[in-house]
Amino acid sequence: MGLSVTAMLDMLDDDQKSFAQALLRQAPAPPYSQYGVEGMRSLFDTVTAAAPMRPVHDVEERTVDSPAGPLRVRCYRPSAALDLPVVLYMHGGGFVVGTLNGVDDLCRSLCVEAECVVISVEYRRAPEHAFPAAADDCLWIYEWVQREAVSLGVDPSRIALAGDSAGGNLALSICTALAEADRPMPRSLVLAYPSTSNAHAGPSWDAFEHAPVLCKADALWFWSNYTANNGADRDPRAVPILSNTLHALPPTFLVAAEVDILRSDYEEFAAVVLRAGAEIEVRQYDGVLHGFFTEVATIEKARRAATDAAQHLRTHFGH
Repeated sequence: MGLSVTAMLDMLDDDQKSFAQALLRQAPAPPYSQYGVEGMRSLFDTVTAAAPMRPVHDVEERTVDSPAGPLRVRCYRPSAALDLPVVLYMHGGGFVVGTLNGVDDLCRSLCVEAECVVISVEYRRAPEHAFPAAADDCLWIYEWVQREAVSLGVDPSRIALAGDSAGGNLALSICTALAEADRPMPRSLVLAYPSTSNAHAGPSWDAFEHAPVLCKADALWFWSNYTANNGADRDPRAVPILSNTLHALPPTFLVAAEVDILRSDYEEFAAVVLRAGAEIEVRQYDGVLHGFFTEVATIEKARRAATDAAQHLRTHFGH
């Protein structure tokens, strides 16, 4: 039997606990998936960005033509310097919710602290666009960054991938596609509590079945919307732990949350990656929930994790 919501709240740091209590007070009763796609988006999509927490040299939005239509990206620059390293960032949200605005503060933090350009991707979302739409979009933007490196003022030989939750899954999908095509890997990966498995079982699934922010019912609902019974459950671009190219992954920094239904999944994934011979560091942040990493404006552990992630990026960019 899983922990009660009260027991899980008591595990949290004060700032994360306040965040979770505010959600439980202000939102309708969970599971939130019972309110459907539009209900979920009304709860979790950040429609307009708040006053930026952290200034950067420049922020520019671009529209990228793709085979599926125009895709929007937001580019953050730490300075006017050219040939900067670059991070491609994929936001989370279960492939169904999430916006560029929701990761604005985090992208600014990574931009400044890692001294790199950050390009945040607005990919197509499920259920209107099920797998492989989001994975295809992110791979297309990765290739666009390489083609447009001069106009973007970035060094295409120093590109890293980052993402939280579903975004971490999408970052791994890019690596799988590159490895299967025998193409070079990015310099490094930053994955925050990524979706890595379709087993939907394990100690964390039992303990945190009713967790605030992401409970079991909502996690299963997100996955069903993304995969839509189209073979994704057998495709390593959707299920990273199924990949036979994990040995090729670049150095990876994995941000783990203590109170997270997905924790068993990505801990197992990290163990498989290590056995395959690739380099991965799992750093767990206690007292926080799934979803904490992007909340750098309000949660101290998020700021710490962002600083740690930026140090990983700086190391592998060769600063």
